[in-house]
Formats: sequence, structure tokens, C-alpha cells
Amino acid sequence: MPDRTTIATMIWPNAAPTPPPRFVEGFEPFVAYARDAGADPAALAADPLALWDFVAAHAGLLEAPATAEAAARFLGNTIAVVHPAATWRMTSEPEVGTSVMSVPVTGLLRTMVEHPEHREPFRQMLASWPQADLDDQEDAALANEAVEVDLVTPPVPFVRPEIALPGFLDDDGRIIPYGSRWGGGPPPEDAYSRVSHLERFAPVATVVDALVAYLETWYAVAVDRRTDGSGSRIVHLRPTTGAPTTIASGATGEPLTIEAGVLFRDTVPGCTCDACDETAGSVADQLEETVLAIAAGGLREVFPVGRRRWLHTRIHTPDGTGRSSSGEPGPSLAAELLGAEEVLRGLPDGWWPAWTLRPHPA
Repeated sequence: MPDRTTIATMIWPNAAPTPPPRFVEGFEPFVAYARDAGADPAALAADPLALWDFVAAHAGLLEAPATAEAAARFLGNTIAVVHPAATWRMTSEPEVGTSVMSVPVTGLLRTMVEHPEHREPFRQMLASWPQADLDDQEDAALANEAVEVDLVTPPVPFVRPEIALPGFLDDDGRIIPYGSRWGGGPPPEDAYSRVSHLERFAPVATVVDALVAYLETWYAVAVDRRTDGSGSRIVHLRPTTGAPTTIASGATGEPLTIEAGVLFRDTVPGCTCDACDETAGSVADQLEETVLAIAAGGLREVFPVGRRRWLHTRIHTPDGTGRSSSGEPGPSLAAELLGAEEVLRGLPDGWWPAWTLRPHPA
């Protein structure tokens, strides 16, 4: 028998990720160029606007590739000096920035020469950047905040009715497999600008009717149904407690819209292009998820967020998942913004209460 041996396995920990650089080298040719032109490189490095004026007055530095590249590196380092949170990103074109904004330095260098009218917007961007970073941190904290909200759901879950899914043919007479037409690979480029067979979403109208009937059965909610002049079917849901909700669906399968609370707006599907490859089933999924979460008390609206006064909304679903979005309120919400802040201030952390369940026999 062979002698007993000892086997040991050594696992080396992965090296800590290298943080992105704050500054890069290779700017020396520009330093020499600036000195030859009678400028103080140290003064330019401390003042991006002085650097802008120098570059704009010396367009010839772009003619020599080595000098132009050195100037772009110097420019990026200058931005990193005035904005300490900025780091370099070596993408197809080197950039300097944060998660909020990033500046392609080669393109900015050309802008300094070719578009002097952009100097003031550049100054404003630099001045507002620190606050934008703070606002972004506040918004990220909202998006990642642990959710502790008691949702109220009926004892009987919603069951989607059977819907007919008609087939549609391509130019070769073959059924278009909407929902899986790209086989897990990327869609062709022209699919992003092509919209075909919007009528494939028409069966969702049946789901809307069933969903509204379900809500009317289980929750204390007044329902107002109407059809406008364009043929759109509009349903207003006014619960005794919680967020009022409106569902509007087009007459021929156009995307439907969901409005809730004071500022929440959602379009389903978000995009109808062929590349996105949505189906009546996927649209019904999002419709049900959103509306049932709102009724259960899973809608949050926070406004304003930060000095940019952004809107943060969150949908928290009964299964514990959800989604959130943030951004500047669109122009269509201008009238609603006037009273939104006061309404939302009266909600606990922006959470709308659940709709009241109707009493049902045990």
C-alpha cells in the first residue's frame, strides 16, 4: 500500500478591485505647449474656464494628435481637481465623471474650439454637479430602502380570464412568434424603428374588464366607465381610502395608461417597437401587477426629491418584489405639481394606504 499522503487545497482570495483613477498621466506635451504659449499650466489646472479660454484661443493645438491627446488628458485631470468625486473611465472615448454625469474629454476639447457658445452651459454644469451628486445619493437611498408596508389583499386572488391570441403573419407567410421572436439574441437594428400589428394587444381589454370587476367586488371603490371621442375606454376607480386610479385603453390595441395617486403615471407596454417584442400576455402581467399593488397599498410617491425636485415612485407587489423610478416630472404634470407636495406630505413616507376591503361572509 502506498504511504498515506496529505492533500491540501489553497484558495487565494480575489484581489480587491482596483478603484478607477482620479488622474492620468500623459499630459506633459500639453504642459510644454502651454508654457511655450506664455500660459501657466498650474493656473490652467486649477481653473477649467481659464483652460477653456486658452484652448479656444489656440485651436492649432488640435492639429498635432499627440498634443491634442495630451490636452484632453490635462482637461480631464482639471475636471477631477474641481470635482473631487470624479474619476476616469477608459471607454471608447476617455471620460471623466460620476454616476450622475460623465464628460467625454476629447469631444469637450473640440467643443471648446468649435462652439464657444457652450462655455456658459459648461460653467453651469460644473457648478451644479456637486448638488446633482447629492440628489442622486438621496434618490438612490429611496430606491434601495427596505420596504416595510402591510399590504391588504382579498382572500381570493385575481384569476386572469382566457384571452384569444390571434396569430400574425410575416412577409413570408409564417406566424410571427411574438414574445420569443429573437430567440434570446439581439434583435436586428431596424426592429427598433418598426412597429407591427398593434392589434395584438387588443385582447388586453378583456383583462381590464375582468380586473376592474374583481376590484369592484372585493374593495370599497366607485367605478366610472366611459368612452371618449377617440374610442378610448376610460375607467376611473375611486376607492374610499387609498390612491384613486384611472385605466385608459385605446380602441385598437394602443398602449394603455395607468394613472394613480397624484403623480404616478405608467404606460403599458412602455414600448411597442418590434425589438421589444411585447405581447398581450406580458402587457396583462404588468397591468395586473401594477393595479393590484396600488389597491393593496403598494404605491409610494415622494416629491420633491433633492434640489432638482425630482419625483420618486415605487410599486411594491404582494409577493414582495417591485420596481421604482425617479426623474424630473414631465410637462404634462405641471398642473398636478401645484398641490402634489401638500397631498404627499400627509402620507406616511409617501405610501398610499390600501383600499378598504368590502365585508364578505366568511
